Amino acid sequence: MAKGETDLDCSVVSWPIKKILTDTALKLDLCVLAEKGFQIVREYGTDLIQFEQDLDQISGGQLFYSDRIGSICHRYSVLPESDNLSEKLSCGGFHTDFMFQEEPPEYIALLCLQTDPRHPIYGRNQIVNWEKFREKIHTLFGLTEDDLKQRKLPYDLPGHGKFEQALLYDFQGNNIFRFHELFLDSDLIQDHQVKGVSWQAALHAVFMDVADDVCLNRGDLLIVSNHHALHRRSECSIAYNDTSGQWDSREMASIRFNL
Repeated sequence: MAKGETDLDCSVVSWPIKKILTDTALKLDLCVLAEKGFQIVREYGTDLIQFEQDLDQISGGQLFYSDRIGSICHRYSVLPESDNLSEKLSCGGFHTDFMFQEEPPEYIALLCLQTDPRHPIYGRNQIVNWEKFREKIHTLFGLTEDDLKQRKLPYDLPGHGKFEQALLYDFQGNNIFRFHELFLDSDLIQDHQVKGVSWQAALHAVFMDVADDVCLNRGDLLIVSNHHALHRRSECSIAYNDTSGQWDSREMASIRFNL
């Protein structure tokens, strides 16, 4: 647990009521998830009840409930103005969901309910696979897995204070890729250098070099390994709808789970 952090924001819970589950057409390819760090399920659909039921069945009830969100399934849109990172128009930083916890969720399911109103290249998801990152960071900067486990990065988490955490974390014999670009301490990170380049710039350059770009259509589902990949969302646009009197924007739903 991070220094100054209190209760965990979420935990694995089973559904509070007994449900009648239908056979699901959703199948996870663990080989693809391990090799690429993500899996795309095209034309899955936008039924959120089915979405929750399918992942509940696949995970054996190991779904993450967030006290902050107040639910298991987080539904959100990009807004003209928001303090929530998921709802901002600007590009997000590469990160691990709940990376400040000792054991972050293993997987994230991201369901596209509505695409960006202007162009599919906006709001795309970018994913950095651990193996591709490991090879590139070693080739360019000579850093090994041990270096990544020992080199502490300074963070400043609003409401919880400052602390340090390594990019690679050994949890019960397995490596977890833990990082959050937007919460790096902007003052202290400047003191971290690798081969004459700031550590922050070196990391971002490698992330951008090896990242896979994924454009989701309405009803497409993206499963991301939260232990072996980083992810972020690119910049978004919005469009004012004169007929409805509301903003049209990218809309998503997400569920975090273990297997």
